[in-house]
Amino acid sequence: MPLSMIAEAEATVSDPDSPRRRSLGTPAYLAILVVGAIAGGWYLKMVLDLPQVLMHLKDLSVYQIAGNRVADGDSVYDTPLLGNTRGVWEFVYTPFAALLFVPLGGLSGDLYTFVGGFGNFAMLAASSSAALWMLGYRRDLRLAFAGVGIAGILLWCEPVRSTMGFGQINILLLLLVLADMALPDSARGKGVLTGIAAGIKLTPAFFVLYLLVTRRYRAAAVATGSFAATVLLGFAALPKDSLTFWSGAFADPARVGLPENLSNESLRGLIARAVGVDGGHQLLWLASAAAVAALCLYLARRLSLRGYELHAVVLCGLTATAVSPYSWVHHWVWVAPLLICLGEVAVRRRGVLAPLLLVGAGVTVSGGLLHYFGPSMDTVLDIRGPFEVVLRNAYLVMTLVLFGAVALFLRGASGRGGAETPDADGGVPGGEPAPAGASVEERAKVG
Repeated sequence: MPLSMIAEAEATVSDPDSPRRRSLGTPAYLAILVVGAIAGGWYLKMVLDLPQVLMHLKDLSVYQIAGNRVADGDSVYDTPLLGNTRGVWEFVYTPFAALLFVPLGGLSGDLYTFVGGFGNFAMLAASSSAALWMLGYRRDLRLAFAGVGIAGILLWCEPVRSTMGFGQINILLLLLVLADMALPDSARGKGVLTGIAAGIKLTPAFFVLYLLVTRRYRAAAVATGSFAATVLLGFAALPKDSLTFWSGAFADPARVGLPENLSNESLRGLIARAVGVDGGHQLLWLASAAAVAALCLYLARRLSLRGYELHAVVLCGLTATAVSPYSWVHHWVWVAPLLICLGEVAVRRRGVLAPLLLVGAGVTVSGGLLHYFGPSMDTVLDIRGPFEVVLRNAYLVMTLVLFGAVALFLRGASGRGGAETPDADGGVPGGEPAPAGASVEERAKVG
């Protein structure tokens, strides 16, 4: 990659208001607003018709119970929050997360529903705007409104729909990481939000590895320090629960559920269903997870060095979900920025690969749309037949297909001499300018 091109890209990412950042084109902007309004409006109508199905906020209620236990001085780990069955409604987050849930105790009635539903939608819109900004679009009102429109469309994505219905915390974690990764590498606070996200739920700690392999050592150190601060805060406020959690409860699979559960859309779930949970199941999962994680970090590093920062971050988000011991469908909210990435690449680049990936990923993660083609189908996970095994693990299959597509893209880019062709506006097509964390010479050594 020519050093002059990297230097120009470096100047762009370090200046959020750079004129080199492009604004959303009017046709695309209007299309997003119209489709988003229709999709969001129809979804809202369904919620109002069936609130106990599409906005029951069961998990938010469990978070509220955890917050009330903290306020009352009771343990959140000794017994399930609801009922008495191990692995059902047990608190699986950190003591720091339990502290964050204390304010939920004051919510009830319509305010409770408003915070649970609209709060997640607002964070989804902010996440969409952050994704667009990472793709090189100018931060203006058009970007903000486009984020709202995209969020309306993403309501028909099953992980988003499930998170909204349960009142889950996944979109908050997505927003924290995206907002952090969107910061220029020169920002001293870069890493703080990632550390906080990992302090709530351990999965986002995978992004510390991403920061390390992309040589953003200061951000990785800040994230680690931020995470450590959440642990210390948890010990200071909840010493008994913190000792319980960090001495082994965080790694106890029985607290979540059976790994072979059909709802476990993780690599461990696939292996448990295929070979059972006896014998070498655990070793096979750990070895497979390590291999997938290593491959992801290799591909993500190369994407980042070529200027495709959001694409690299999304790949890490999907992988972190895949290698997690237990991943419900609503944990896969990283498919939201994935669809934004694929949509942007499909529009801005020639070829059929990106459109095919967009359609394939869209069908795979859609929620509620297939119901119009068959009353027994809400998602691809409900389809039965000769391809049931593949469809049952559709999110993992999709992630591995994306690995292959990224590898093909990187190989093609290397075959063109290792340089991306600038767009008319001077940016890299479909991607964020190269990160400014490493030196120009380091980032020129692509691959």
